[in-house]
Amino acid sequence: MTKKPKEHKCKVCDCYFVKSKSTQKVCSVDCAIKLSKEESRKKREKIQRSERLATKKRMTALKEKNKTHNELIKEAQEAVNKYIRARDVNQCCISCGTPLIAEQLGGGFDAGHYRSRGSAPHLRFYTLNIHGQCKKCNRYHGGNYHQFRIGLIERLGIEKVEQIEA
Repeated sequence: MTKKPKEHKCKVCDCYFVKSKSTQKVCSVDCAIKLSKEESRKKREKIQRSERLATKKRMTALKEKNKTHNELIKEAQEAVNKYIRARDVNQCCISCGTPLIAEQLGGGFDAGHYRSRGSAPHLRFYTLNIHGQCKKCNRYHGGNYHQFRIGLIERLGIEKVEQIEA
């Protein structure tokens, strides 16, 4: 009794055929050509993807290396503000006394400057000039400057406030 040869499915046209060689994947020469073209297309696309990824990584590294002065200042300001928010969490607003809660939508409160960043750029990162302030006081009351000064005197003392003002 002879064993009947096993039928295999063609990778291209899905018809069944009997392999004449153990490495055969397709039923005919036409299907072999189609399979070869498809495999080379996939290989070419994979190479192009890896080249795009390498170019993107190179460009990202160049952008990081060649940051402008303003971009560096912006990053530093974000870091200082994050520190102030962490330092002043669960305290009260320096201007109005509202409790500062970090879990609110959008962060809950701002890092408000006593002397603004525009009028005193040399104090923009000075942590004694920056305190937790509710968004209402900082954004809608122009920093609530007079109440901010009173709160600052209570926290730091008149000598430090005069040092900041000088």
